[in-house]
Amino acid sequence: MIHAENGDIVYLDQLKGPTESDGTEKAMSKKCEGQLSSVKANSCSSSYKGANRTTEMAQEDNNLCWNNLPSIILQEIFSYLPYDCRLRASQVCRNWRYAFFHPHFWKKITFYLRDEDSVAWTRCLADSFGLSVQEVTIMCGTPNYCAEEILALLEKLEYNRQLRKLFLESSSSNFEYEDSEKYTGALVSSIIKVINTTDHLEALSLGCIEDLATSANLILLHLHKRHAKHLTTLSLASVRDDPDDHNFFKFGCEDMFNSFTRLSLLTIDYEFVSDSLLKALDSGTLERLVIHVHGWYDQHVGTTDGAWRTFVQKNPKCELRLTLIHSYVGVEIIDTHIFCPSMPLTHLKVLFCENVNIGALHRLPIWYSHCLKSVIWIDSMDPLTRIIPDEPNHHSPDPLILIAWKCTKLVEIVYLGHKYQEENLLAIARLRGNSLKSLVFAQRFIVSDSESWHKAESITHEIQEIMGRRWKPLSDAELPAVVKDPFGGDSREVIMPLVLRDQK
Repeated sequence: MIHAENGDIVYLDQLKGPTESDGTEKAMSKKCEGQLSSVKANSCSSSYKGANRTTEMAQEDNNLCWNNLPSIILQEIFSYLPYDCRLRASQVCRNWRYAFFHPHFWKKITFYLRDEDSVAWTRCLADSFGLSVQEVTIMCGTPNYCAEEILALLEKLEYNRQLRKLFLESSSSNFEYEDSEKYTGALVSSIIKVINTTDHLEALSLGCIEDLATSANLILLHLHKRHAKHLTTLSLASVRDDPDDHNFFKFGCEDMFNSFTRLSLLTIDYEFVSDSLLKALDSGTLERLVIHVHGWYDQHVGTTDGAWRTFVQKNPKCELRLTLIHSYVGVEIIDTHIFCPSMPLTHLKVLFCENVNIGALHRLPIWYSHCLKSVIWIDSMDPLTRIIPDEPNHHSPDPLILIAWKCTKLVEIVYLGHKYQEENLLAIARLRGNSLKSLVFAQRFIVSDSESWHKAESITHEIQEIMGRRWKPLSDAELPAVVKDPFGGDSREVIMPLVLRDQK
């Protein structure tokens, strides 16, 4: 299992779905909900009780102790504590519980929609802080289960003028129910109301939800009118159930992007990327551009190297993260039709495209040796699984070794679903040393020219000496089911966590 401290590195729990901390979060939510209910009940007590409380506080002023510290002092103390510590402190007495639920400490809230308990806790928080919260992340296990709750939460936020950031994060990419169009329309309408109500929206992410991304042009129009000078983060890219869906191709909003003068992060689907879009992104503030490639459209012109050269001149700090998702045609032509020498490519993800493009891998160290940081290539195991280097040409150099050698900023290689030579894995570790923070391969895909188990053990031991004693190839138990068998699981369980980490 590979665990690195770099925020951009893949963790196994991201590949395997929900973390083991769900139980802890559930217990914490229950505890907080009970405390918030208590606070709300106390706040609704009779006027006699309120007057009596005032008298008690006046008397206590002459004899101050920890349980009746003035609220301003308690808030100052709590401001130095992390959330978990504030939660524990809130159980000391009523005054401390009031301090814990002061709106000052709930400017940033992550709403979890996973089960009945988390939904109940979300409702309590929304009722109490829906008009004062400034940064909202809505995380849901399945949009099916949560669509109504997401809508109810957004409707609370429609009246919040202080909202600064809104992020949607889901384990699925679409709404799979009969009235999907009804809910999608209502959700888009609610998001637009939020956009038009808040005074200073800085970030909006649609969470790669396909049904919402279809209305990206409408959402963009309202953002252009209301928040062109405020917006810094905009995530419009999608993960599609059908990569060849042609309904997405109409966009025509490229010119609007030049009004977003503070934009630093943009995610968008490849068919909306053109020389015109790159030209419009000329503010010089862009630091991350994320492009998702799905199906392939012959009528789409794509981009030219000249446009990328100008883009880099205007945005010298920008990183390009290119992600292919079920792009069965795109993976075959990525080196000839998508890559351009002047692209500032730092991260390449190829997810469940059912092929390895050896030519594209060879192109990476030639064009992007100065900028490439991460290569993630994940497929499902099937009879057509290939081995690197390609079988018919054993004299061809291993492209992953060339990447490890030439790409000086490389910190991550994840390669699952295709066979790989154990000796070459060792070569990668030797070339990169401890500058490589993540090296993820699976035991079932590693092959060797030697039948000696002793040699295999010595190779693993040497890699551990370089990467750290905790390094080891992934076992079958650690692999997502869909990687072992294309029909054994849902690829979105792997895809969604990987693409959502690019949204912030």
